[in-house]
Amino acid sequence: MPYTEIKKKFEQRYRENISASEITTYKTGGNIDLLVYPNNTEELLWLFKNIKAIKAKYFIIGAGSNILISDKGFKGILINLKNINFINKENDTIEAGAGVLWDNFIEFSVENSLSGLEKTSHIPGTVGGAVRMNAGAFNQETFDCLEKFMVLNTENLKIEELHKENISYSYRYVSGIEKFLIISAKFKFSKGKKEELKKIREEIIRQRKEKQPLDYPSAGSVFKRPKGDYASRLIDICGLKGTRIGGAMVSEKHAGFIINYDNATSTDIYKLILKVKDEVYKKTGISLELEQILVGEF
Repeated sequence: MPYTEIKKKFEQRYRENISASEITTYKTGGNIDLLVYPNNTEELLWLFKNIKAIKAKYFIIGAGSNILISDKGFKGILINLKNINFINKENDTIEAGAGVLWDNFIEFSVENSLSGLEKTSHIPGTVGGAVRMNAGAFNQETFDCLEKFMVLNTENLKIEELHKENISYSYRYVSGIEKFLIISAKFKFSKGKKEELKKIREEIIRQRKEKQPLDYPSAGSVFKRPKGDYASRLIDICGLKGTRIGGAMVSEKHAGFIINYDNATSTDIYKLILKVKDEVYKKTGISLELEQILVGEF
């Protein structure tokens, strides 16, 4: 694949043939042809014009959570948005770049006495990723406070501003988001008391550390929550905690997580995902929907 012009443009801000295990929270996966780090909207526009010109495949990555990259790797360009990481506050609104780590964003809002998303503390990932999937926890979700977000339309290569009221969204789902690259997002909060918000945040973080298998590589919750139930409960009652395929294991601490327990491959994890999904369906009649994103060939 002719990446010469892209490498010339990004100079020290690209890596070739990098293992996905270096850039994903699962710590698995094959080699990526090219990984690039754009700094701004202008570079993103330039990059996508070149991607279209050479007909390259691409995938957008933030913190490397919530994705599973194939052991065959990815024959294309991975676009990492971590350098688009500004935060601007004005009164009770905050605008943040897509590459800002979500937990840093929440910490910033709490420190500024702004309430509305404090219960989403410690969610892995970035602002862009949170908007893309309407991430949430403890009955709060991204779109609760989201006002609008700036995107690159990857079909017509136009910069557009999307307003929440014009978007169809639901639990862990945003309609039509696939054709957009999220550049930044603006949120409107309620006024709160800093000390109260900090206590809530600290308690959420404590619970996450206590209940989730953070000692092992994972990518967060594997499956979406079925209506009126929890994926973790269903997996648990099906006796699947501790189930292993290769080095991948359903966490004994929290059944909603699959962990890289012992040098797992992406194939191990994928096979375990399929096994869990199949067993839960057989025993409960409920078909679990994958929350994580598969990248490459499986």
